Amino acid sequence: MSATATTHPHPAAGTSLRQHLRRATGRDHNPLCRPIDRAYSRLVAGFALTVLAALVAAAVAALAVYRAEAGTAHQVARHRHVVTAVTTGPAISDDPRAGSTRAHAPARWTYPAGPAGGSIPVLDGTRAGTAVPVGLNDAGQPIPAPRSADLVLSDAVMVGLTTVAVLGLTAEGGYALRRRALDRRAAAGWEDAWEQVEPRWTGRR
Repeated sequence: MSATATTHPHPAAGTSLRQHLRRATGRDHNPLCRPIDRAYSRLVAGFALTVLAALVAAAVAALAVYRAEAGTAHQVARHRHVVTAVTTGPAISDDPRAGSTRAHAPARWTYPAGPAGGSIPVLDGTRAGTAVPVGLNDAGQPIPAPRSADLVLSDAVMVGLTTVAVLGLTAEGGYALRRRALDRRAAAGWEDAWEQVEPRWTGRR
């Protein structure tokens, strides 16, 4: 076989997405369009739709996470009451080996239900007798502050990006495998066609 016989273009090379969509839906009546071209166009159209679906799914997932976390933060804020507690002992570091600045200390506070006490988060180095604001739930127990709007938005964006990445990579992998299969079919079809045309083209019998 001559070298020129192997330098054929990829099926449907240089075709626009619009043309691929027309061909994939059977609206392209070009008589030169081969079955392999239609198969490739269906692959391209399917990949484009899959990417679009991945973007929609990512947006839906991000919105769902944002609404859920924002709702939780709102509920926590509604039932969180900030009072002033007074530490009754020195702060104990949460992780002294890592040099953490976070610590807990015993403290007492007054709430409508009456005086109470417990361990509250403080800065490392806080001394006994220090006034520290503490958030309490309706039962008068310490609870952490609700997640900030920035953290909620960050979580939603991260979920959206992760969803796009996972679905996009999956779609790209499927596209690559299918395209290689179509390439092999195109190459095999070219070989068969050349075997029939080559004797008449070169005059060889």
